[in-house]
Amino acid sequence: MLRLVMLSATALLTGCAAAVSDRPCPRVTEFPAAVQRQAADELAALPPGAALPRIMDAMAADRAFNRAVCQ
Repeated sequence: MLRLVMLSATALLTGCAAAVSDRPCPRVTEFPAAVQRQAADELAALPPGAALPRIMDAMAADRAFNRAVCQ
């Protein structure tokens, strides 16, 4: 019984891995340094606890991941 469960799990996970590896790499838009500085100034001016900096941090992590995976 355990062997059947392990075989089923392996088959399911293999299917997931194939689907992920076949995806095209997402586009990563580059911005000029002046625009990046302006955005950083605007983010710094937001009130404490604003949600936008957290969202931007998550997007930056996604961009870094995409750059590393999709060279």
